[in-house]
Amino acid sequence: MKLEEKQIITVQVYLGRKYGTIIGSNDGLIGILLNSGEYIDVPQERMRIVSVEMERDGKDEV
Repeated sequence: MKLEEKQIITVQVYLGRKYGTIIGSNDGLIGILLNSGEYIDVPQERMRIVSVEMERDGKDEV
């Protein structure tokens, strides 16, 4: 999975139904910071993307 810069990708991890944000990937494993504060590595097949947002840097705000 190729991560683009400035993207915030929220995912659901199976089977535990946990939610978190992708913070990195390497060799088919995805590093996820769970909403509980815990960090886990999971295979890409064990997660589902819930939303993809662009990180806001404040330059676009009026």
